Amino acid sequence: MEHKQTTLDSWLTRGRPKRPEATATTTSRREAREPEPRNSRFQAPRDNPAQREELARVAHETREVLPGLLAQLPGIQAKRGEVVHLRGLSSLRISDCPRTGGACIKIVNMDTLDAAMRLRREFPGPRSRVAVLNMASNTHPGGGWRTGAMAQEESICYRSSLYMSLHRRHYPWSQRMGIYTGDVVVIRSSMRSGHKLLVPDCAVDDLPIVSVLSIAALRCPATRSVTPPVSKIGDDSSAQHQQRTVYANYKDRDLTVDKMRLCLRMAASHGHTQLVLGALGCGAFRNPPREIAECWLEVLTELEFQGGWWDQVWFAVYDAKNEGNFELFEEVLGNVQV
Repeated sequence: MEHKQTTLDSWLTRGRPKRPEATATTTSRREAREPEPRNSRFQAPRDNPAQREELARVAHETREVLPGLLAQLPGIQAKRGEVVHLRGLSSLRISDCPRTGGACIKIVNMDTLDAAMRLRREFPGPRSRVAVLNMASNTHPGGGWRTGAMAQEESICYRSSLYMSLHRRHYPWSQRMGIYTGDVVVIRSSMRSGHKLLVPDCAVDDLPIVSVLSIAALRCPATRSVTPPVSKIGDDSSAQHQQRTVYANYKDRDLTVDKMRLCLRMAASHGHTQLVLGALGCGAFRNPPREIAECWLEVLTELEFQGGWWDQVWFAVYDAKNEGNFELFEEVLGNVQV
């Protein structure tokens, strides 16, 4: 292990300092005060301070290691994040469509970056990178990643250079805004695999690179429960079984659909034909999962996005606790042709 670490340090332009203890000196006072997303199943529990402390150390190490690695990748613009507003992004033109032949949606119970790397291994053809959805905070760059939170955006930041392109001057976001990051270098394995640094086992030139579509879901929108009419689904017990949660306000649903359109337009306008999308807002932000899946289905099958814009569309719905989102997305979106 010591030999491996020495080799890693030799890759960097300067020696990487020993991981500091997780004290107030490892983050600024402002960072320490930043609120973090609530109640995500990916978030480090508040009664598990050791896990939060370890994740904060991982964040610190990521910030220390990346400059040296990126110095050896001069063509990578890790700090470049393009702010995109829906009103400024025209509808896609059919004349620009790559006419890939279409895609069959695949749902995978995986971490977003692991799904992207698996997709690329299985389908290495296109020149464009895999584009992944980052379910972002619209108020804080990277959410609570510096202080040990563990939602989807944080998990990407622990493992990659994404945070470098999320500049504080762009926050807070307007509702129909996103950030496109073309060059995101992955430098770690997943949390389940121990967040291991990929170098020196992987040469710097061979580190995985993805593009990221950062979109912020609505925060804890009002919802309501609805039950389909008994006449359509059978007896009273069936009706109770079919009860579902939807947005209480139709404007919230319309806004969510616009966010998804923005995501797809960002991807297509930059030539991406392989996508890893996700359960937008179904964790910390408490959006209704079936409604989100159906919104994705609605948008992906709109005329604007037909004709062969994608050759692979995967949804990374990581459901480690078997809470039902993976099965739900499989039911609504699995094997749909788009």
